[in-house]
Formats: sequence, C-alpha cells, structure tokens
Amino acid sequence: METYLKVTVETIVKSIMETVVENTENIYKQSLSYKLKQENVSQRFQKEVQGYHLICEAPIKEALWEEINKNIASCVCDVKDEAKGNHKSGKDMQFDDFGISMKSAKLDKKKISISSYRLTTVCSDKTPGEPTEIVKEINKRDSSFQYYSILLREELEGNILQYYWCVIPKTSPLFNIVETDFKPKMGKTGKNKGTQVGWETKYISISFSMSSQLWIHFTFDDIKQYIISSIKVDNSNQKISYSDIFKILNRT
Repeated sequence: METYLKVTVETIVKSIMETVVENTENIYKQSLSYKLKQENVSQRFQKEVQGYHLICEAPIKEALWEEINKNIASCVCDVKDEAKGNHKSGKDMQFDDFGISMKSAKLDKKKISISSYRLTTVCSDKTPGEPTEIVKEINKRDSSFQYYSILLREELEGNILQYYWCVIPKTSPLFNIVETDFKPKMGKTGKNKGTQVGWETKYISISFSMSSQLWIHFTFDDIKQYIISSIKVDNSNQKISYSDIFKILNRT
C-alpha cells in the first residue's frame, strides 16, 4: 500500500511539473521576443544596419531607429501606429498586438543610460513631489506599450561601430519602479549643496535641473539575455551618395 501511494504521488507530481513546463513554453512562444528570435529577423537587422552605413556615417539613433526597426519587424509582424519621430511619451509603434517604445543609447564602458520623458507635472526643484504620485504618473504614461525595443551602439577604435538590438518586456525588473525604492538625490557642490536636486532608485534617476527628465540606467550584463541580434560595422568604408542610388535604380 505504501509503495502504491508513493508511486501515485510521484506520478501526480511529475504530471503537474510537465504541465507547468508545457504552459510556460506556450506562454513564451506567444511572446514578442520568441517571434523576433528567428534567423530571418536577425539577418534582416544586420542587412538593414549594414545597408544604412553604405550611405551614412552618422550612428543610428532616435527617429531613424524607428524607421529601421519598422523595416526589420515587418518581416514577421503586422506593424502599425507609427509615431514618425514625435516625442510624446508612450507607444512609438505596434508590432502585432504589442505596443513598442523605441529607444537608442550609447554603450559606454558596459554602462547604459536611456533618456525618457519629463516629469515636471509631478516633481521639480520648486516642488520635489511624492514618490507615490511620480510612480502613478510613470505607470500612466507607460500603459500604452508592453516592450522596449532598444538599439545599443558601442563606438570602438578605428571607426568601428558595434550594434546590439534588444527587445525587453516592460515587466523586467529594470523597469519595475516602486515608490518605496525612491531616495532623494542631494546636491553635493555649489548652491545646491545639501538640497534635493532630484530622485533616484537602483535603475532610474530624475534630475530637476534637466526639466525633471526620467533616466533609466543599467549595465550590459543586465540586458544580455534580451539581445535579439548584433552586428559590427566598419564605418570607415567609402560611402555611396543618394544620387548614386538614384542612378543605379533608374539606370541613368
């Protein structure tokens, strides 16, 4: 009897664990990250970046990244609701049913800082505000999207650019802003010494002197698991001009 019960319990536990694993895998397969982690998407990213640098020397960032990201994602997603470079907070584009906030940033000594929107309505040098209201305002502005699509660039010696494309769910701990984590950011020099000049947590900072701009800070190790694709470009290669492209396509 005891042996029978032991076998039965083990069978039930095994069945439960298999169901949990299967459900977890199904949930992941429905995620945007899973859909974008396909070889053709990675190749499209690499070709788009290389194609851009056949013409332009300036690094890819801001509104330009939105345009290129649209071209990449459109090979597997229905892309719509383009922001077309406007600076409103929230969703910049939609991939299938997922709202996307697009960001670009420079990778400097494995550290990354991403600028976001201004929070002058809830905190400033005149009125520092309360963490509860600040978090409420951030959650309100971020409610329109579910993922960050971030293009990181590392500027290496010899005019070499290393790009990394990361798709990070908004539920990541990097963006989990909790009011109890807020600490006043105090001035250390000059007229602001000893007075509050902003707010900070482990991953974010708000600087009153920069119109209460919200910044998100993390390291390369924090986001490695979210990398969809990467490419290294020799930016010193000779470029072709727009008129050259016109001649090639029109054969004139």
